[in-house]
Amino acid sequence: MIIYTVTPDFRVLIESIERFKCVLHVLLSFAHVDRSFSTYLHAYRKKIGRIMADSGAYTEMQGGRVIDLNSYISWLGMVRPLFDYCINLDVEAENYDVRMWNLARIEGAGIDALPVVHDPYAGEIDQLYDMGYTYILIGSTWGNDRKQLDFIFDRYFYSGRYPGIRFHKLGSALYSTVAGYPFFSSDSATYAHDAGFGNILFWNDHREPGSDGDRTDTIYFGGRKRTMLNDEHIYYEYSYRGQLEDYLWKTFEYRLTDLLGPEATIKRRIVMVKYTLDLQERMTQLHGV
Repeated sequence: MIIYTVTPDFRVLIESIERFKCVLHVLLSFAHVDRSFSTYLHAYRKKIGRIMADSGAYTEMQGGRVIDLNSYISWLGMVRPLFDYCINLDVEAENYDVRMWNLARIEGAGIDALPVVHDPYAGEIDQLYDMGYTYILIGSTWGNDRKQLDFIFDRYFYSGRYPGIRFHKLGSALYSTVAGYPFFSSDSATYAHDAGFGNILFWNDHREPGSDGDRTDTIYFGGRKRTMLNDEHIYYEYSYRGQLEDYLWKTFEYRLTDLLGPEATIKRRIVMVKYTLDLQERMTQLHGV
């Protein structure tokens, strides 16, 4: 499985690649890319694995920047040699015709784009597959319902009637999502955002796993003003604090104090990148994909 890393700070990507000697796959959103990203991207492209260009549709749907299709196409034309894939602009999640029109506009500009499905029950996947699309993205506004995902994989993956089909889960790379289904790939900005809010994820081999095999613990180091979530552990009260300290030092040469406060966001994001790399390997072994 491939998990595309999403981070607002390119320094995190470069340091992670150099620190872990890894192939890091990256998703970059048109809604957030600036000149500095373009500069870094040209300079470090050979060190990065696959790059997926995202239209930023989710940002717009959340009330952020309005994405103009012509501007997106123009940007893709300038940077297309640097990307392996780009994603269709699907801001009107409920309007299949608009999404297909956007897809046709992008491809009419000579740029191959990946389609995004928002209603698998309406036959969208069948039509896209018949049109020759075998790499299909499941939209973040849908695809979180277990019954829906059961339908998608039972019909299109396990049945054998759609040879070569691959699915990408947009906007979610949580263990609870990717462990249950053989996605070819996924992405999530949640890990980077959570690091900004003071959290890291720690795969704790020293405790019993959950019913789905998950051993992920969320450790909070401070950095936000809100109540604690039910599944978070404050670092100084964590029952496996010694094991966490060993992991941080052996893997990163970080002490607990190195992860405290907003100034430590980059370090927490690097910890999250390593968690993502390890999760990617775990899912590949679990699903053989």
